[in-house]
Amino acid sequence: MANEPGVDLHVFYMSDFSVRGYFDPLMKTRISWEMDLLSGYQQTFLPEAKNIHNSKPSKLNNPSVGKELASFQPDAVIAYGYNNPTQWRALYWCWRNSVPLLMISDSELIHWRSSLRKAAKARLLPLLYRLYSAFLSTGDNNEAYLSAYGVPAEKMFRCPFTIDEGVYIGARKNRDALRRAFRARHAIDPNDFVMLTVGKLTPGKRPMDALQATKLLTEGAKSDARRIILVIAGDGALRDAAQEYIDSNNLPVRMLGFVNVDQLPAVYCGSDVLLHLSEVDAHPLALSEAACIGLPLIVSNKVGAIGTADIARPGENALVIPCGDVHAIATAARRLHEDVRLLSVMSESSIQIYSGLDMRKSVEGVVQALDYCIGGAVVSAPQQASLP
Repeated sequence: MANEPGVDLHVFYMSDFSVRGYFDPLMKTRISWEMDLLSGYQQTFLPEAKNIHNSKPSKLNNPSVGKELASFQPDAVIAYGYNNPTQWRALYWCWRNSVPLLMISDSELIHWRSSLRKAAKARLLPLLYRLYSAFLSTGDNNEAYLSAYGVPAEKMFRCPFTIDEGVYIGARKNRDALRRAFRARHAIDPNDFVMLTVGKLTPGKRPMDALQATKLLTEGAKSDARRIILVIAGDGALRDAAQEYIDSNNLPVRMLGFVNVDQLPAVYCGSDVLLHLSEVDAHPLALSEAACIGLPLIVSNKVGAIGTADIARPGENALVIPCGDVHAIATAARRLHEDVRLLSVMSESSIQIYSGLDMRKSVEGVVQALDYCIGGAVVSAPQQASLP
C-alpha cells in the first residue's frame, strides 16, 4: 500500500508486544517474528503501546488515538474489527470529523453462537455497520456475514488476507531443493506422501483428528504403497497427549514443535497436502500459504475460507470434510495418495487460485474502496489521499 500511487499511508499501532516478542500461552512458547514488520512505510506506536502486553480486546485501549488521527488529518481510516476500546475511539473520531471509516474483519456465520449472542448481533450490528463507509471483505463467508447484517454488496470490496508473498513465491520456485532438504532432515523418503498440519495444538484446532486419521491410513495401507507420513508444525496444550498417542500406536509422525515464520515455507515445500481440521477458524493464513506453494487442501467444513471465490474451493483445490469425521479425513487423504494425477491437478489449481487472491488483489480492493468513499481521489485527484 505504501508504494501505491496516490496513497500516503500511515499505520498507528496499539501495541508493540509483537515486535518485542511475547509468550504465547496456547502455543506454550515465546514468539519473536523473524521478519521485518516495520520497514517501507510510515508508522506510529501510540503512546500507550509499551504498556499493552497482549491482544485481549479489553486491554487494547489507546486514548491517544483521536489526537494522533487529528494530527495526521486522514482522508480515510481503516480499522480492523470493532471489538476493542481503541477501535471505538477511532470510530467516534471519524464520525465527529466526517472522515470515512472502512472496516476489515474475517467474521463468518458458520461457527456456533448462542441464541442470545445471535439476537444481540441481529439487533445491534445493522445499526453499527451504518457508521462505516465501506468494508474490506476477506472471503466468501465474510461477505455472507456482512450481508446478513445489512451491508449492501456495493459497500464490500474483496481484500484477501496477505502472506509474506515474496518469500513464499521464492520458495515455490525453489520447491524441489527445499523439499529434498526438508525430507532428508526429517528422515522422510522422497516418494513418501506427506500430510501437513500447521497450527496450535489446542482442542479447537483438532490435531487429534489428524492423528486418528493417520492411524486409519496406516492400518489400511497396502504393503507396496508409498508410505504415508504426518508432519505437525505447532505446539500447545495437546502436545503431550499427541506424543503419547503417536508412541502407543507407533505412528509415522514428525512433531516439529513451534516453527517460526522464516522456516515455514520449507515445511510446506516438503509436504504434499495440507490438513486444516479446525472447528472454529475464520480465515486461516495457513491455507493461503499452502495454496501459494501449491498444496491441495483437506479442510473442515467449519473453516471460514471455503467458497467458490475463496482460497479453498471445493472440487478444485480443496476436499471438504465434516468437522470431526476422522473416516472422511482418511478417505480424502487416501484419494490424493492413490491418485497422483488428481494430486497434481489440485496442486496446480491451488497455485492458480492463489494468484487471483494475492497481494495485488488486496491492494486493488483497498484502492477501490477508497475511490468509493472519497470520490475517486486515489486515482484522479491532484493531491494524495491519506490512509492510516
